[in-house]
Order: sequence, then C-alpha cells, then structure tokens
Amino acid sequence: LVLALAMLVPTVALADGVSIDGDLRLRWEYAGAGDASANNTDAVINFGVTGNVSDNVSVTASLRHAMAFDLDGDGLDNDGTLNIQEVYASIGDLGAASGVLAGWSLDVGRMELPDYGRVIHSDDWFTGLAPFNGDGYHASSAMGGIDIDIYHYGGGSDPAGDSDAVTGFHFGFGDMSGMADLALGYWSGNPSATTGGESTSITSIYANNIGGDALAGIDLDFEYGTSDDGGAGDSGSLTVISFGYQMEGVGLHASNSVADENWFNVVGIEKHGTYGITDLFNANNDIEATTIGANFQPMGGIDATVNFITLSEDSTGDDYGTELDLIIGWDCGDDVRMDIGYGSFSPDGAGDDVDYVYLQTG
Repeated sequence: LVLALAMLVPTVALADGVSIDGDLRLRWEYAGAGDASANNTDAVINFGVTGNVSDNVSVTASLRHAMAFDLDGDGLDNDGTLNIQEVYASIGDLGAASGVLAGWSLDVGRMELPDYGRVIHSDDWFTGLAPFNGDGYHASSAMGGIDIDIYHYGGGSDPAGDSDAVTGFHFGFGDMSGMADLALGYWSGNPSATTGGESTSITSIYANNIGGDALAGIDLDFEYGTSDDGGAGDSGSLTVISFGYQMEGVGLHASNSVADENWFNVVGIEKHGTYGITDLFNANNDIEATTIGANFQPMGGIDATVNFITLSEDSTGDDYGTELDLIIGWDCGDDVRMDIGYGSFSPDGAGDDVDYVYLQTG
C-alpha cells in the first residue's frame, strides 16, 4: 500500500483529473456474557484512485485492507486481508456513441453493490468481509422525471458466472405531488441467500417522507418487499415503518420491522446495526424488531443517540429480549471522528445478559 501511494504521488502532481482518497477505521471492542468475555482490535483501510480518461470517460479503482490484531489461525491474522474493492470504467453520456442512448450513463467492471434499504446493500462493517461487490454493469438515466437504474452482477470477487448472476431494476419517481417520494425495485437471479439453484425474485416498494410538509416536520417512511425462492412454498415478506421528528436540540425516532420466516434479501445478511449494535441477531428473517429512541447534544460538539429495542421471533411470537444502546460521538477537527458505544442485551428467559462496549476512531 505504501509503494502504491509513493508511485501515485507524482501522478497526482502531473496528471490533470486524477484524484486520490481514502479512510482509516481503528476500533476496539469488548463483549461479555456471564463468565465469558472477549475483546479485540481491528483496522480497516480504504484507498481509492479516480482518473479522467476524457471529458466523458473516467476510471475508478479502490483497495480495502482489513486486519484484526489479535486473531490468528483460522481467523484473520496480523497480515490481514487485501481486497480489490472496485475497478470500473464510467461513461458519462452514451449519447456520444448513439443518439438513441442520449441521457444514459454506464459503469462497467467491479463495483460495490447499491444500497436500497433492506433489500440490497454494501455494508463495509465486518472486518472479515469486504463490502459486498459484484462484477457487471450499471446503467442509469432520468426519463420524464423518473430515475431509472439497471444493474447486472455476476460473482463478485470470483469470476462472474451465470449460476449466481443477479439483475436488478430500480425506478425512482421522486416527490409525487407532495405526498411521498416513491420508488420501486425488482431483483431477479440466484442470490446467495438461497439454495437449490432455483431462480429467485425480490420486489420492493419504498415511500419516504410520507405526507411531505403537511405533517409539520414529521418524517414518515415505509418499505415493503416480497421474496420468492422459485419453489412451491410461500413467498417471504418484509415490512418496515419508521418515524422521526426533530425538535430544537432533540430528535425522536421509532421504527418497526417484520421479516417473516420466508423472507430473504439479495446479499444474505443484514446490515450492522439493524437489530442493535451488539449484532447478536444478524439473520435476515423471522424477526420482528421495534425501536424507540432519541438523539441529542449533551454539550457543544458532542452528539448522542439512545435506542431501546425489543426483539421477537415473528413466526411464534416468542420474545428474544431487549437491547439498550447508547452511542456518543464527536468530531476531532475536520477529518477525524471519535465514537464510544455501549449496548446491553437482556434475554427473555434462559441465557446470560450481554454487555458490549466499543471505542472507534476514523
């Protein structure tokens, strides 16, 4: 990585349109349950280069190195893992090649997956996994006020293959007469979340900022998805309703999500933080979660968030337990941020309480 940086310094100085960027995340965390406890420290470095080939064509490349300092053997060792995160070319306007394609842009190569709610995402949280990426293309256009995105991905970090190819369509309709920002999505293929080789499909509906200005500062969002594994069984469903209201100095928020036992998403795992910061529940189905919380500034330059979460099994209604999270963060200058988090999970019934603490800078 140091050699790559050294080689690029004269390139940045001499070549017009070439830029570099990157970020570093250092994190220490502790988890304790009953008499058992563990702590570890990890680091994630992202390094990217973007260059303009012409006024209409650019190239983007990025590397990601993840390392857990205190793991070895079957886990990550001190050498860490280095991934080619993205390498793709972008054409700003295909109209230069054909007038029929005017207004369309195209990205081709290896790219991080897009982020559309709970259906598909590119979470870069887990040290042992690179953010989900794929080899393929992304075409986009705005036609008649509708944002159109078309995706096709193959095998990600492995050579692309038809067995796990996924094709997606996303249509953003924007603000519909002040009532809501609406969008539709459709994904088809064989997502890694399923088995048996059947062709799968996922359909999603998004309605954000419902009511617009008529709700006097209330932010109401809705997400609904259905998933079909191609078999004879029932389709899965996901419903998410979230609410937010910002007052002077204090914000209130609440949400409820229900992912039934047949639901699956494209990537096969939920985002970090979906069911609390302790990540005891990273499955993506048969879970109902209700969150209420607040965000505020206890003093100048410091922001805090507190969440109370109840978790249960959707198919039976049995309670898993509750989690209380407190996160405090502050900016140390323009480029560095510090965060401290504490999570406490209390099971309903058998099992130990879990305490979780982390300290992070980036």
